[in-house]
Amino acid sequence: MNRMNPTPRLALTLGTALVASLAALAPAQAADVLFATAPFQGSVADPNDGVRTVFGGLEQQLPAFDLAQDRFVFTHPAFGAGGPLSFISAAAAGIPASGFNVIVLQSTDNDGNPATPFNAGSAANLIAGQVQTDGPGFFIYHNSGLRVNRLVWSSNLNSATGDLSILARVLNPSGADAIGQLDDFSATNFALAPVPEPTTWALMLGGLAGVAAMQRRRRAPAAA
Repeated sequence: MNRMNPTPRLALTLGTALVASLAALAPAQAADVLFATAPFQGSVADPNDGVRTVFGGLEQQLPAFDLAQDRFVFTHPAFGAGGPLSFISAAAAGIPASGFNVIVLQSTDNDGNPATPFNAGSAANLIAGQVQTDGPGFFIYHNSGLRVNRLVWSSNLNSATGDLSILARVLNPSGADAIGQLDDFSATNFALAPVPEPTTWALMLGGLAGVAAMQRRRRAPAAA
C-alpha cells in the first residue's frame, strides 16, 4: 500500500506553529496593512547613482483606510533603518529641519498652478527643501492626477534625488475629501513591527524543534 509522503504535512505543521507564535507577539488590531517586502525589491533603484527612481511595483491598492483604527505596519527590517518612527503632519513650510521620519504633507501644490501635476516627486522635493538631515522615511501626500492619497517610502528625505517606493494608494475617499483626510492622520496610524526578544526566539525555535521531533517519532518504523 502506498503511504503519503509526510514531508508536506510536517512543513504545514511547522509553518502553522510559526505563524501562531508570531501572531502571539503582535498586538491585536482591527486592520493592519502590512509591508513585509524590502521597499525597492524588484526595482533598479540605486541610492548612490544620484538619479531618482520612482518605483511603484509594490503599491498596495486599499479600498479605504479607517483612520480611527487602521494602521500601516512595517515588518521588513529595512523600514527600521531610520530608527523609531517620529510623526509630523504639516504643510511644507512647517516641516522641521530634523527629528521626523513619518510626514503627512498637507501641501498639495508646489508651484501655485493647480493645472500642473502634483505627484510623489513633487511632494518629495517639497520635503527635501525643508529637511536638513540625511535619512530614510515615509510620507503621505495627495496625488492631484489620481486624486487620492498615497504612502511613499523615501531612501533619503533630505535629498531631491532620493529614490521613492510607492507603498500604498487609498482609493476612497478621493478628491477634496481625500485632501481633507490628510489632517486626520496621526502617529497611531503608523507602526514598526516589534522585534522578538532573543528569549522569545529561543522559545519559538524550541517549540518548532519539538514538533519536528514528534513528527520523526511518528514516522519511525516499529521495532520487530
